[in-house]
Amino acid sequence: MTGDVPLGELNISSVDNVYLFIADAVRYDFVPERVASRGRLFKMAAAALCTPQSMSSIATGQYAPRHGVTWFNDSLNDSTTTLFDLDVTSGYNEVVWRGRAIQDVIKTRREPNLETVEEPFVVLEHDNGGHSPYVGFKHQSTAEMFSQISDERELRNLYRKTIDESTARFEERLRLLEERGLLKNTLVIYLADHGELLGEHGGFVGHGLPSTPEVAYVPAVFIHHSLPNDSADAFLQHVDLLPTIKSIVGDTGTRIDSDGESLLAEIDPNRPAYTQGIMRPQAKYRDTIVDPNYDAPSVWTKNGGYVFNNTNKLITTMTATYDALFSGYTGSFNSDKHISTRLLNSFRHYFSSEQMFGAPSISKTEARRMVDQIASISVETESRSLDEETKDHLEMLGYR
Repeated sequence: MTGDVPLGELNISSVDNVYLFIADAVRYDFVPERVASRGRLFKMAAAALCTPQSMSSIATGQYAPRHGVTWFNDSLNDSTTTLFDLDVTSGYNEVVWRGRAIQDVIKTRREPNLETVEEPFVVLEHDNGGHSPYVGFKHQSTAEMFSQISDERELRNLYRKTIDESTARFEERLRLLEERGLLKNTLVIYLADHGELLGEHGGFVGHGLPSTPEVAYVPAVFIHHSLPNDSADAFLQHVDLLPTIKSIVGDTGTRIDSDGESLLAEIDPNRPAYTQGIMRPQAKYRDTIVDPNYDAPSVWTKNGGYVFNNTNKLITTMTATYDALFSGYTGSFNSDKHISTRLLNSFRHYFSSEQMFGAPSISKTEARRMVDQIASISVETESRSLDEETKDHLEMLGYR
């Protein structure tokens, strides 16, 4: 195999801790320059199009079908090894979101305080990032917000301002580490769980569905004094994080079963990444004919990928209609809000059984084979009821 070592310059001997700041819904082409200029920037494939699935892949190093989580009321199987099982102090914090939705998904009750956590540590913190509702609409639902935004220019400006607020919080966390004298021996990783659509492909906004490059490609910035401040060629995946962190902290006793590779070793530059594209209906419709209401796994390389829509055609009609007219993540966010235009744009996209974006470095046949192999996996997860506060908060964020 001919490739490069993405973190080859990292001085492992001077790293005792790892801090991950996960900015929600930040797409690769909107990575803040204030962050990118601090370290080594990579293009990374999100493991899925929504938070609970991607967070579970970050924690387990596994593609979404292998860990089984599809929604906020799923929890990882107890037998699954996660980042929180490593032989260091570890845990997860929410910076902005209310409730314990993600903690319950990834099954950790440890919430370390960055002001007092003892070394060595691995700490994940999840921030609002660029997730709606955007700046100026914090007390409105996502659907209410989108109905008041006049055009794509305003949408993008609000999105960027929302990311700027998140970046300021990230910088505060870096200052805290520096004040504690920990920045020199801590590898800081800034990344996103998924991207965001801002009016592309006929007017889609948000994430979760449909599957497109704007949602699948996210930034990852690795910050440490031994790493150069540059933009690297290697194409990374969420599932690479656990094996990489395990190597960095020197844990040789914990056994992991990861789909990723350590970024301290040579990787194949044409290595494809699997991204889950599945949305499930409300609990009362689970395991019925409308479950799932969107099933479009995809495979990505650095400059393009393939999406395979496996959704039943009857359900596709329902999903396309709902997304165009009722979801609040409208299928036609542009100056022409006419119903017929929204429906046309939505149907045109959802009824494409196969789509190619950009210039993938693998063939469609290879991508299809990878999808069939991974998507066929079935894993039992624990399902639970969401409390009313969590339901209300998720609806505010645009989830129904």
